Amino acid sequence: MEKEPIFLGGAGRSGTTLLRVILDSHPQICCGPEFRMTPTLANLFASYGRQQIVLDQYGLDGQSVKEIFQNLFMALTSRYLNQSGKLRLAEKTPGNCMVFTELAKIFPSSPLVHIIRDGRDVVASLRMQNWIDVRTGEPMDVTVDTRKAILHWKNSVSKGRSLAQSKAREQYYELYYENLVRSPEKELRELFNFLKEPWDKSVLAFHKLDRNLAAEASAGQVTRPLYTSSIGKYVDVLTHADGLIIQEEAGSLLEELGYCVGGDWTRALE
Repeated sequence: MEKEPIFLGGAGRSGTTLLRVILDSHPQICCGPEFRMTPTLANLFASYGRQQIVLDQYGLDGQSVKEIFQNLFMALTSRYLNQSGKLRLAEKTPGNCMVFTELAKIFPSSPLVHIIRDGRDVVASLRMQNWIDVRTGEPMDVTVDTRKAILHWKNSVSKGRSLAQSKAREQYYELYYENLVRSPEKELRELFNFLKEPWDKSVLAFHKLDRNLAAEASAGQVTRPLYTSSIGKYVDVLTHADGLIIQEEAGSLLEELGYCVGGDWTRALE
């Protein structure tokens, strides 16, 4: 198998697309549009694992099944990798963070990179999107319902971070959006060191490369240099009622992550 792939994940509107284009700017890494099938394959792998008695009858042990899924993923993505002329694939689908545990089993040497952003800003950003649920033709719940938006963030972050407490913790890397945009070279040097890839300053010029980003919601944001104006944007977007919901559902996690320590931050929304 080629050099182990890199998997990126995080709650929607947390900077996953930004991280995707930065990695794609590295001369040895290609990180294309969201594959989107990665969580599906990981969940399918987990369901196969629960059928080991049946698999045994077909002469398939756990290692054999793992290799089948490794080969399937690489076969599905190899054309893009080959066309890029690069040596290593990185795959960004926000939902990857929900299946990091399964991905660690399929690819026990793959780095699993989790980008985290202040949940209040994530909710504010989601509320500003006009995403439509193709099944109903109505706006997606997370864009109109503050409670569902913050629960999306909380569940994504909590599920992704659970890997840090598992046997696969050495594969897991946590990157904070705010640190990335404030100190990009420092944060990226540490990230590429974790990925065991050489530092290349071209990653800081990610916005100068011409890419087809039409299908990505953050296309406009990643075609210009890094900026910090989105940090704390929630103050301009959310209401006090929104703040109370967020505090109720995820206040402890926000505090654990260092986003709001002490004091009543919701007063700023009154």
